[in-house]
Amino acid sequence: MDTEAIFVDSTHIKASANLKKQARKAVPKEAKRYAHELFDEIDKDRETHGKKSFDENNNGNDSGSGDNSGESEMVEKTVSTADPECGVFHKGEHKKVFAYEAHTACDKHNFILGVHVTPGNIHDSVAFDSLYDDICQHYPEHKIVAADSGYKTPWICKRIFESGRVLTSAYTRPKTKDGKPLTCYLLFCPV
Repeated sequence: MDTEAIFVDSTHIKASANLKKQARKAVPKEAKRYAHELFDEIDKDRETHGKKSFDENNNGNDSGSGDNSGESEMVEKTVSTADPECGVFHKGEHKKVFAYEAHTACDKHNFILGVHVTPGNIHDSVAFDSLYDDICQHYPEHKIVAADSGYKTPWICKRIFESGRVLTSAYTRPKTKDGKPLTCYLLFCPV
């Protein structure tokens, strides 16, 4: 094995669950793992500028008028009655199905170093943390993480760069708010 470079990607695996056998279920909204670290950074910055500490529950208001009830926000999700662990997967031209997603890390010789399985409706960037924790624990000598653009988020970049490693990922063209490619127009002025 050569663990200097780690390659991370995921694939969808169709679940043995009929899409017609589903139910809507209210589940607590999960906070992103990095939310707490973000609030800590904001607090440090506010402290250096002489402002009072930021309260995680006040939604950014200095007045503290946010919801401090302690109850977690609920979201409604579609779940399979036959296999409640899977999630609905639908992308582009693909048929909408219940699926799982296997997030896999390999070395350059295709030896599998770690696998993390999630429901099919979990984004690559959300599932990355638990897989990367395992990789860092078992293969701390790695220096490069190669991943597709689904893993190129500010949190993942920050996490990898702060650990002294390098993230290599595909170039993605800048996009407008509605997801269309950004077109650049150059204006030439006579000198």
